[in-house]
Amino acid sequence: MQSVKVCGKLADKATTRGYGTRHGRCVHLRYEEALYLAERGFGDLNFTEIFENAMHSNNFDIRFFVYRDLRARGYLLKIRENCFFGKKSFGLSFYPVKADDFFSFENYIKRELPFIIAVVDGDGDITYYMVNTTEPEGAVFERVKISNTIVSNQRVFILDNPEPLKSYGKNEGLFSHLSFMEAKYLDENLDITTNPEIYSVYSDLRNRGLIVKSGFKYGTHFRVYEKSMDEHARYLIHVPDRNEEMQRVSRVVRVAHGVRKELLFARDTKNGVKYLSVSWIRP
Repeated sequence: MQSVKVCGKLADKATTRGYGTRHGRCVHLRYEEALYLAERGFGDLNFTEIFENAMHSNNFDIRFFVYRDLRARGYLLKIRENCFFGKKSFGLSFYPVKADDFFSFENYIKRELPFIIAVVDGDGDITYYMVNTTEPEGAVFERVKISNTIVSNQRVFILDNPEPLKSYGKNEGLFSHLSFMEAKYLDENLDITTNPEIYSVYSDLRNRGLIVKSGFKYGTHFRVYEKSMDEHARYLIHVPDRNEEMQRVSRVVRVAHGVRKELLFARDTKNGVKYLSVSWIRP
């Protein structure tokens, strides 16, 4: 373990403040801890010397910025291999990442939830995102029968005496139309092609009793209503790539926060469709 050793009274003082790992009369301070203490004039710790040694560690600058910020916010931190476990009013794991890193849904769904991603940008500023699992549920379990359909390159039209489509598609008077997702859900025999990953999420949301509409105006795949389109949509649903750019995550989180909707990332896994809520927080 890359660390700085302090002994005697300094070790006792560091331990009392929640720093380091005790080894007999001495305490081993991880580089993040040692630099933070040296910056504040703790004992005879030499900031420059520690800094020069620490910078040989992978992504140390990212880890140090996050550690420093959380400590300044009053968190007691335990340093783990790829995250910090912090306690304030309650305990959470903080994962430092660079702004050009990726949001890996498959890896994140396996972690102990909830946790926080701490993204350090090019200016050294930090944005925190809470990630948690969720199970969206609605109350609209309805299907409609469709017939006499005409498939175009973008949607499915119904021209002959269009029946009310309820929460599906749109009635336009002399004709009705459905998105490919809606049409396939109502009639899987139609000769249309959809993105399998995105359709799996659409179908799962519908099976959960939710009303699913396009989320394009918000920069996501879907906007989702719990009970009726007379109310505001509760969720925005985004189906990320296996490794989604963090810049993309930043944009959709900002939009969802601005329009007061819950952002859910969704993917079809070997255990079914899973959902992660992602929200901006101030720790």
